[in-house]
Amino acid sequence: KLVTDGIINLHRAGLDFVTSEELETHFLAGGNVSNVVDALIAADKANIDLDFKTSTAIDLAGRDVKEAVQTSVYPKVIDCPREDKVSAVAKDGIQLMAKGRVTVRTNIEQLVGGATDDTIIARVGEGIVSAIGSSANYKIVLENPDEISKAVLNKGLDTGTAYSILSIDIADVDVGKNVGAILETDQAE
Repeated sequence: KLVTDGIINLHRAGLDFVTSEELETHFLAGGNVSNVVDALIAADKANIDLDFKTSTAIDLAGRDVKEAVQTSVYPKVIDCPREDKVSAVAKDGIQLMAKGRVTVRTNIEQLVGGATDDTIIARVGEGIVSAIGSSANYKIVLENPDEISKAVLNKGLDTGTAYSILSIDIADVDVGKNVGAILETDQAE
């Protein structure tokens, strides 16, 4: 039934390059036939180059191929980090806590074997810490949070991931402790 429905839907969408035998094989391999069919139709309508072999490989790799196509058309936003904020210390010893928002689009070619959201979050978090840590003082960061975004975006953090990073925005920056003064006080004591 799933295979028959899939063939009918593909035919109605004008995608006659998939045979019932191919869909049956994918079903027997444990694949989600309806998800693959929906993804192929959506990709065709969005003018995204996605062939049957690639879509089944993505599906069998445990990724949601339909969602991947949707994220290619409508990028998604990932909070970085998911909870709380990244903590970093500027060169003047002032601690800053920042939260970033990363807009990504699925990179279909890298989806099988490419790193996922957690890798993007870790890389962007490290980039934010590095950018804040290399700032001469915390006021520069507060005045120009977009400089952090530019510095992080220029690092090519989406290499080897299932996504292409479209933008990185610093959503929030808070001033924390004067870590430098605390260390000096501890040292004096």
